[in-house]
Amino acid sequence: TGVLFIVFMTLVNYRGIRLGEHVQRVLTYVQYVSLGIFALAIIIRSAGGAPEGQAFDVEWFNPAGAFADAGAVVHGALLALFIYWGWDTCLAVNEETENPSVTPGRGAVISAFVLVAIYVSVALLVMMYATVGTEGIGLGNEANQADVFLAMKDVVLGPWGWLIVVAVLASVLSSTQTTILPTARGTLSMGVHGALPPKFGEVHTRNQTPGFSTQVMGAAAVVYYVAMSFLSENLLSDSIGAISLFIAFYYALTGFACFWYFRGTLRDSARNLWFRGIFPLLGALILNAAFFISAVQILAPAYGETPPPPPPLPFLPP
Repeated sequence: TGVLFIVFMTLVNYRGIRLGEHVQRVLTYVQYVSLGIFALAIIIRSAGGAPEGQAFDVEWFNPAGAFADAGAVVHGALLALFIYWGWDTCLAVNEETENPSVTPGRGAVISAFVLVAIYVSVALLVMMYATVGTEGIGLGNEANQADVFLAMKDVVLGPWGWLIVVAVLASVLSSTQTTILPTARGTLSMGVHGALPPKFGEVHTRNQTPGFSTQVMGAAAVVYYVAMSFLSENLLSDSIGAISLFIAFYYALTGFACFWYFRGTLRDSARNLWFRGIFPLLGALILNAAFFISAVQILAPAYGETPPPPPPLPFLPP
């Protein structure tokens, strides 16, 4: 199924940015509607008194407790980066958007606020309804930690629980598309500037998409998915940590590049100073720190869910 999803979205992206836009819009609406129904059902059931649940506590938003464990803070920050990754696709296709000097940047900022609003509101409702208990649908139940929605869908939505399954499938398709789009445009740019063979810089004459780059990125995604599925039963959890490290690296690089590129305009206005200088540089420094702290954690042999490889045979060189 995963391979079919990747192949389908590769074909969609190859056929044209407009088709990809329409597909992504439909998938996004499906997710919004499904999550909205899910959240509304939790509110109605909570108002009806079932189950007992737990009351909202403003202490959940107190960062002081979290900073007691630096490793947990870094892990949470990188996880947040992974969750946001894909919502910035509009920046990668800025040359193909209408009004490219304004629309991509505005879309990235708006999408960040929309994502935070959806994530926080749904997470709060789930915590209040399911509680953090270790039984039933409680979030502390190890049987539910792999997929909270799967554990709650029938309890919350009853016969309409399939809506959450549809939302998850739509999310998988959307994530596949937002993985192929930026990487194909990135390799297109590298092909144009000589960092990759010129073939990567070719644009399909009829579809007006980076045809070769899209095909290569789709094929690479299939190979990676199939290979890692055979090598590890914990593909998702291990990949999240590794990919988040990569995201932190290139986001930090972007922050430093922004500060350096606009360094001559920082004194023109307070807005330039903050949005072109201080905020990008501060974000880059924070992400750099998270990168190195997480990299040290990943170097530990016991890190991750996949067990380390067996030691070499005694008659083979190390």
